[in-house]
Amino acid sequence: MNATRETLPIRGAGLIALLTALAALGQFASSVYLPSMPAMEVGLGASRGEVQATMTAYLAAFAIMQIVYGPLADRFGRRPIMLVGGVLFVAGSLLCMAASTVEVVVVGRIVQAMGACAGVVASRATTRDLFDGPDLSKVMAAIAMAFSAVPAIAPIIGGALQEGIGWRASFAASAIFGGIVLMAVIVWLRETNRSARASLDFGSVWAGYKVVGGHRQFRAYALTTAATMGGLFAFLTGSPSVAIDEAGLTPLQFGLYPSLSIPAFIVTGTIVRKLVSKTGDAPLMRVGGLLAAVGSLAMLGVALSGHVSAISILICLTFFVAGMGFVFSLGHAGALRHFPERAGVASGLMGVLQLGSAAVFSGLVAAFAGFGATGFALAMAVAGVSALIFSRGCR
Repeated sequence: MNATRETLPIRGAGLIALLTALAALGQFASSVYLPSMPAMEVGLGASRGEVQATMTAYLAAFAIMQIVYGPLADRFGRRPIMLVGGVLFVAGSLLCMAASTVEVVVVGRIVQAMGACAGVVASRATTRDLFDGPDLSKVMAAIAMAFSAVPAIAPIIGGALQEGIGWRASFAASAIFGGIVLMAVIVWLRETNRSARASLDFGSVWAGYKVVGGHRQFRAYALTTAATMGGLFAFLTGSPSVAIDEAGLTPLQFGLYPSLSIPAFIVTGTIVRKLVSKTGDAPLMRVGGLLAAVGSLAMLGVALSGHVSAISILICLTFFVAGMGFVFSLGHAGALRHFPERAGVASGLMGVLQLGSAAVFSGLVAAFAGFGATGFALAMAVAGVSALIFSRGCR
C-alpha cells in the first residue's frame, strides 16, 4: 500500500465506500429513472423514442468524456476533477428534475453524464494512486462487488419514488446522492496524485494514449474487460423480448434477473479477494474469461436448440456473471498497474473501450434481431469467446 493513503483524513472502509460512491454515480443515474420512463412520456408530452433518447445522449456524453477526463486528471489532479464533476452531476440532475420539455431533459442528461464520468475516471485513478500490488487488486475487487449492486438496487428505488411521488423524484434522488458525495470529497478526500504533472497539449495527450494502448498487458486486461462488458450489453439488449415473448416471463419477473444473478458476482469477487495475493491477477482473469465463454456459448446452444426457458436463461446468465465477477474485479487493477503516472489516461482509455464494446455488441444484437434468441445469443457468444482469447494474454 502506498504511503499516500496515510495523509488522508478518511481511511479503510470509509475510503473504499467513498471511492465506490464516486464510481457508482453514473450507474445510479442511468438506472434509477428507468421505471419512470412511461410517466415521462405523459408528463413531458413526448414520444417513447424521445424519452429513450435521454439514455442515448447520456451514454454518448459519458463515452466522449472518458477520453477528456483522463489527461485532465493526470495534469490537474484527481480532486479538482471530482469537484467539477460533482457540481456538473448535481446541476444536470436538477435541470432534469425541473424540465418541462424532453429537450431540456436531454441537455440535463448530457450535463449529468459529464459529471458522473468524472467520478468514475478520477476514482479509479485515485485508487491506483493509493494502492499497489495485491492491495490494489483487493480494493478494486471490493469496489466492484459494491458497484455490482447498484444496477439492481437503483431501479427498485426509482420504482418506489415513481409510485409515491412521480418521475421528477428520481432525478431529485440523483441530485441528493451527488450532493452527498460532493460534500464527502470536499471534507475527506485530498489530492492523491503526487507525480509530476504531465503537460496538456494534443501531442502529449496523444503520446500518452499511444504509450498506454501500445502496452501488451494493458491491452490484455482492458480488452478482456471490454469484451465481457460487450457480452453483458448483448444480453441486456436482446434478452427482454426473448425472455418475455419466448420464455413466458412477465416484465416484472425479467426485471428480477439482475438481482438473481448478483450472488454469482459477489461469490467470485470474494474468491478474488481471498486468492489474489497467492495466485496473482492473471490466472483468475483467465478463469473469468473461461466462465464468460462457457456461459455465453451455453446461451447460444440453448437458443439453437429451441429450449429457451426462464431456467435455461438464468443458468447461462449465472455462469456468465460469475466470469464477470473475476474479470471486473481484476481487469482495472491489471490494466492500470503499469501506469502510476498515467493512471488517468489509462482509466479513461479503458472506459472508452468498455463503452465502445457495449455499443458494438448492442448494435450487433439489433442487426440480428430477426433471428430472435439466436441473434442476441450469437453476439453474446462472440463477446464471451473474445474475452477468453484476450484473457490468455494476461500475465
